[in-house]
Amino acid sequence: MTVFVVDDDADHLAALLDLLDAGGHTAQGFADAQSAVTAATQTPPQAILTDLRMPGMDGMALLAAITQLPHDIPVILLTGHGDVTAAVQAIQAGAEDFLEKPYNANHLLSVLQRTLRAHATRDELARLQNERPHQIDTILGDSPALATLRDRITALAPLNVDVILTGDTGTGKELAARALHAASPRANGPYIALNCAALPESLFEIEVFGHAAAAFPGAQEKPGKLEAANGGTLVLDEVEAMPLPLQAKLLRALQERSVERLGENRLRPLDLRIITTSKTDLRAAIAGGTFRADLFYRLAGTELRLPPLRGLGPDIALIFAHYAHLAARLYGRAEPHIPLSLRRDLQRHDWPGNIRELKTAAERFALGLDLSLPDTAPKGDTLPDRVADYEAREITAALARHGSVDRAAQSLGIARRTLADKIARYGITP
Repeated sequence: MTVFVVDDDADHLAALLDLLDAGGHTAQGFADAQSAVTAATQTPPQAILTDLRMPGMDGMALLAAITQLPHDIPVILLTGHGDVTAAVQAIQAGAEDFLEKPYNANHLLSVLQRTLRAHATRDELARLQNERPHQIDTILGDSPALATLRDRITALAPLNVDVILTGDTGTGKELAARALHAASPRANGPYIALNCAALPESLFEIEVFGHAAAAFPGAQEKPGKLEAANGGTLVLDEVEAMPLPLQAKLLRALQERSVERLGENRLRPLDLRIITTSKTDLRAAIAGGTFRADLFYRLAGTELRLPPLRGLGPDIALIFAHYAHLAARLYGRAEPHIPLSLRRDLQRHDWPGNIRELKTAAERFALGLDLSLPDTAPKGDTLPDRVADYEAREITAALARHGSVDRAAQSLGIARRTLADKIARYGITP
């Protein structure tokens, strides 16, 4: 596909076309905005790079016309000095990004590449939602942390090994557990979750081990959670909350991979995989005397640590968009557009509730309600404030994309020491 370039300055247009060609893009130039809109109506481009100030239809009018088309075409504006206010208004109107002249050629290519990648991700997200509207067990994101998590889940899922998932509240432990189950040979078997924090101690044996008909007068036999998960996956959710006496009872069943119902004197064999989730480090719980070491080593075939949301950079906006689109479809609302200003705010928010908090915020956004992100307000509205905000966002995106300060510095065209100073100044976590 093609990138459209729109500029009434013939020399500048030719230079931009040469730059994009050297950067590996197929580009088509237009000397006026109306011609670009007409061409986009017939053959939608991957993106449009346009000057803001042009005679006749200017960049803002072009943006308005493109947003009316039935295609999602990202628009990047090129603005002159002093046009930052207009550029911010354009962002609020749906532009993907803006660059102030004079701009660095490598930076322009970097912004375009990021825009194309974000657009491709949105297309893939829409495809997944169309093909599997009820399937939400997809771990989205391109950050190194999420890429590593996906790779480990892919590697572990086919193996018959128990897994401990550790992470802060709301980091998606249940999502990871379902992904492990869905990609395993047990995918067609049952998926049973046992909330260890909510199960009363008095009902533990009945719920977990089940009981025979003779166990209680007039009762019918009932299989427990262990038997219900036979042939599939049992998830021990919030296992750190299980009292020590119950841990001992569970340990025996897991060691022998068999269960004895209450009121029965025979063992029933179990064929299941155990996935354990915990908000706390179970090794620390062992040291504190609240968790049995033998149960931990029985459960810990391997361990996965889920990353907190605040360290995922641009992936935060992608995950937010995913849940916003799901909520819009559920409630019959129009597909929401996530403006650049909101994406910046989402990345600045600390997200103590992680994915769970973000999902709630996305649903509120899809319904047109207040997001209530008080700590995301910009520090100021002056040009230096905007430039600093823009620079911090670019650095965060480069670090997330490359996973290395050295490679990020190279892609941004600055010295490593300079980048390190900026990282420290803006309080960015590499």
